[in-house]
Amino acid sequence: MAIGLLAGCTNVNTYERAESLATPNYVADKRVITDNTLAGTFRVVSINQATVSGNLLKVQATVENLKSKLRTLNYKFEWIDESGMAVGSPNEGWKTIQLQGRESTTISTVAVTPRAVDFRLKFRE
Repeated sequence: MAIGLLAGCTNVNTYERAESLATPNYVADKRVITDNTLAGTFRVVSINQATVSGNLLKVQATVENLKSKLRTLNYKFEWIDESGMAVGSPNEGWKTIQLQGRESTTISTVAVTPRAVDFRLKFRE
């Protein structure tokens, strides 16, 4: 057991309800892949959205590490208004997460203005 602790865990076992009670509002997404290595390391499993605080868009993405070892991912969300123009937001900077081998996690953000009606999610290693 001590050897396992020193070596560190590289995989995560996940357990969840067999029949989910949640009813997410999934978003059909378009993927623009410019880095095939990155695309072969991380996968977006799903994206869903909701409205919070009456009129603010919330977006959540489930991301999976496709590799068997710990990997670091940088991501950011960008907000777009109804005219297709970028909406500046203080939460637009790059954020970093680490995912163990084969682990999935959710990342999310909330628009800071009701003008934001759409989003972009960007990844880099």
